[in-house]
Amino acid sequence: MSLALQCLVGLTLLVCGAVAALPELARDRIPRSRSLHSSHGGTALWLVEAPAQRWYLAGQPIATGRLAALLRHQGGKAAVHYLPSAALPIGEISSSLRWLRSLGSGPVLLELPPPAEP
Repeated sequence: MSLALQCLVGLTLLVCGAVAALPELARDRIPRSRSLHSSHGGTALWLVEAPAQRWYLAGQPIATGRLAALLRHQGGKAAVHYLPSAALPIGEISSSLRWLRSLGSGPVLLELPPPAEP
């Protein structure tokens, strides 16, 4: 068998393997639920920001001033998971994320909503 024929056979097998793997790669995965505790042992705070600077902490509305005081008090004890509304412009999300990070020494994680199904 010549070198060119060996390369052609190898390339064919590679392409066939890649095509056979596509359905497995494209199949929707079942999402795993995340723990409501941070990875470093403390608790996690789940924040949602809606338009007009309305904030929700663990599903309950919270005033901006009260939220700021809570985050300053928590310090680095809790990880903050920030989930902005899809209706917010990117500039507002960026400034809110910067504001949240300035309030405490703990991590602030940006959580993005899952994409809408067509």
